[in-house]
Amino acid sequence: MNIIETLGVDELAFRGKGVEFNKFSRMFKSKAEGLEAVAAGDYTPTPGQTNAVIILGQGIMIYSFDILDFVLISEFIHAGDQSNRYITLDGVNDHIEFANAGNVLDFTQDFSVGVTLVGVGNPAIPVKYKLFGRGGVQITLIASTGTNWGLYVTSDDDLYNADKRATANTWYAPGDFTRILFVYTAADRKLKYYLGEPSTGVFAQRANLTIPQTMVDGQNITGGLDVGKPFSGVGGAGFSAVNWEGGVNNLILSDLALTGPHLTEYFQTGEAFTEMELYADLSAYCKLGEDTFPDVIDSKGFLTGGLLVNGTAEDFKDIPTE
Repeated sequence: MNIIETLGVDELAFRGKGVEFNKFSRMFKSKAEGLEAVAAGDYTPTPGQTNAVIILGQGIMIYSFDILDFVLISEFIHAGDQSNRYITLDGVNDHIEFANAGNVLDFTQDFSVGVTLVGVGNPAIPVKYKLFGRGGVQITLIASTGTNWGLYVTSDDDLYNADKRATANTWYAPGDFTRILFVYTAADRKLKYYLGEPSTGVFAQRANLTIPQTMVDGQNITGGLDVGKPFSGVGGAGFSAVNWEGGVNNLILSDLALTGPHLTEYFQTGEAFTEMELYADLSAYCKLGEDTFPDVIDSKGFLTGGLLVNGTAEDFKDIPTE
């Protein structure tokens, strides 16, 4: 018997359907290291094939040409369960806006607002990235490090003064297919921030902000809901936010503070939103990317005037499959 003590292999190719060969190659110490190898041309994935690698601490991941990132196999399997397409925001000037918002981002009312991510951009550190807004009310996330993201909320474009802001260091970064949900209860002025992975159904509360009464009293809720739109705040660039970068999908709004079974159902996978018990308690549901560009249509008919602003038809993309 011949024993090979050390075997160095750059790439393995396994035959799939017919004459298709899929690649299993490389072991990286981190996802960042793998992306550096792609950028440098040291590792070159092949379009049209499954390009699998091992990443320590993550497991087997596949390189996606749609979002230009490595994604867990389980996330690919479930990525399209609740929508076939999504909208990608370029981090430069793209954003989504609506003419109205209902109770959402009004700190005198209960509300919930959530979205599913499809790829996260490569955020500069420590620039604040805007996710949801309405008038001067802004919900932003800041990448303090690659794994530690903070939450910064203002009610009047003012992250500089303490009476107009609420912040938390969450220690968790959203993943490529993370589902995000904000739930607010007016009675105790609590804004809860949840992150979860639809591929596993696992979710957790990552922040529980108390909104100061001064934020409530001074809030500016002029206009409708926007997603990914930047704002210029009091105190200059360090207290402002830039456009969101990455894909967004499955936007939901509710005039209720979702809790208990609603949360479990929202973060699960394998069931269309319209089939969920949760659906009856939503005020709005936008699949995102499944309408005719630039329209963003609410399936429930509540949100009006939905548009992708500054984008192109190519920003309405299919859910990644390779």
